[in-house]
Amino acid sequence: MKMREIKHMGTKMRGKKKIIKGIAMGLCLAMLAPAAAVMMPGVEVEAADQTDPTEVTTNDQKVAVAELKAMTIGKSLNDDQNNRINNILAEIYSKIKYNGDGTYGKCEITLQEFNAYVADAKARINDVINPPANDDDDDDDDEEDPPVNPDHFLMVGGSWVTPVANAGEAVSIVLPVVNMGKTMVTDAVVTPVLSTETGEWPFEITSSNYSQTIKDLPGTDTGMSDMDRRRELTWNLKTRSDVGNGYQKLTFNVVYRDSDGKSQSTTLDTYIQLSGTAGVGADGKASVPRVIVTGFETNPQDVHAGESFVLTLHLKNTSTATSVNNMIFEIVAAVEGKDEDTTYAAFLPTAGSSTIFVDRMPKDGTRDIQIELEAKADLTQKPYALDVNMSYEDEHVNAYTSKSSVSIPVKQEARVDISEPEVMPQSIEVGSESNIMFNIYNMGKTKLYNVQVKTDSDTLSGGDAFVGNLDSGATGAVDIYVTGQSATMDEGKVKILISYEDETGAPTVIEKEIELFVTESMMGDDMFMDGDMMGDDMMMDEGTGGGTGGYIAAIIGVLVVAGIVGAVIYMKRKKKKEQMSLEDDILDLDNDDTEL
Repeated sequence: MKMREIKHMGTKMRGKKKIIKGIAMGLCLAMLAPAAAVMMPGVEVEAADQTDPTEVTTNDQKVAVAELKAMTIGKSLNDDQNNRINNILAEIYSKIKYNGDGTYGKCEITLQEFNAYVADAKARINDVINPPANDDDDDDDDEEDPPVNPDHFLMVGGSWVTPVANAGEAVSIVLPVVNMGKTMVTDAVVTPVLSTETGEWPFEITSSNYSQTIKDLPGTDTGMSDMDRRRELTWNLKTRSDVGNGYQKLTFNVVYRDSDGKSQSTTLDTYIQLSGTAGVGADGKASVPRVIVTGFETNPQDVHAGESFVLTLHLKNTSTATSVNNMIFEIVAAVEGKDEDTTYAAFLPTAGSSTIFVDRMPKDGTRDIQIELEAKADLTQKPYALDVNMSYEDEHVNAYTSKSSVSIPVKQEARVDISEPEVMPQSIEVGSESNIMFNIYNMGKTKLYNVQVKTDSDTLSGGDAFVGNLDSGATGAVDIYVTGQSATMDEGKVKILISYEDETGAPTVIEKEIELFVTESMMGDDMFMDGDMMGDDMMMDEGTGGGTGGYIAAIIGVLVVAGIVGAVIYMKRKKKKEQMSLEDDILDLDNDDTEL
């Protein structure tokens, strides 16, 4: 026989001896197990009747622990083997609820699963103690098994129907979890990923904690089916009222302990179907978020030309589906002036910048912005347009632009002047008339409407005049007559009231005083004689030569009256000439200013 064959036969015989040795050792351990369990401190094995053959009793736990410990009695193991066996024991102890200090917990698995876990642990310990023989290597006694790397693969199990979440209604989200790995997973904490954004979490956030725990997830080594190993978690939630339409992914974070007691983590995803209308158009696309100006305020309330004021704009995001971010508002005032070289903005920012930045405006939210402006001094009294140019982004960084306008009324202070009134005559008798003449000058930049003149006196009547509208720089002539009603009993002061309105209809009254006295008539009824007495006197005068003197007196009286009338006519004409000359001068000045 060749040497190689002899050597091969020797190797086979050594292998057979090892197998026989292992079988004998197993029989010895089985015989010694009850005695070892009794001798081990903290382990007492008592017989107990099992009324339920599927229930794990304390006696089953004690027997299993004693058998596992007895497997290492009398063995000479190296450090690596001891470490591997200790890891196996720690894993099985956690499954069969042995606390390691002689106490036991309630085992919530079936007896079939219990026996399967114990048998698997015995086989793994035996593989560490007695590694399989290798025919190609004479030194196979020192060979070690490769480390066990159980895969813990958690996934969403079953064929669960995708739930439909209607806007504003309650819905139940079920997450079925199954362990497709070989060994068991314990203490799995499942937490949904929450968000304030509807696009990430479409439910109302009504609780501070949404985590749920799965005590154990059996692996495939138990021999159980996938359906039996599945665990289901349920969340009862309320769908937000602003959700759109379509499918949405929900993400759950899972933290668990593997078979070695180490903490592991993973994520699980499931889907729901949303049924809503807010923020979604008929074509299925999200609507454009609109930002509008709902109103404004100025401080002070009345804006006057040449003065500064604070403008407050009230803004609103009309979208109920998305917020807007990175908002830029540019305030642009209307341009005034006809000549391109002299045009200017009606309002200028006092700080030099007309741009305002707002970081965020929530959906269906409001916001106020302020800017201080100055109205140009030469603005006419009217409303002026102010444009608000807006640019912003939605939650998905889509850019949008928009524009709104407001109208700000500007007021100009009216400047009215009056020439010195001329009163002719300044003293009249009751029943007589006097003429009052003066001019009204509009020296401001605003138009005067419905200019009227009235006299306020208890001794006079009449004196009302309607001048009409006066443009900026225009003159209105006033020529009125008043009649004496009663004698003046005071200093003879008479009030002249000049009233006008601005373009809003607000009235303004200016007062001017003149002197005009009214006296009693010198020719009363008692100074005349009846017709008979007058006829007698005249006849007497004629008889005594007095007729000539009476005639002369009558002529003198007529001349005096004619002189007075002529003087009045002359003064009137002179006044009108002066008025026309003054108006020509004012027009010349306006033409000179225009040319400049």
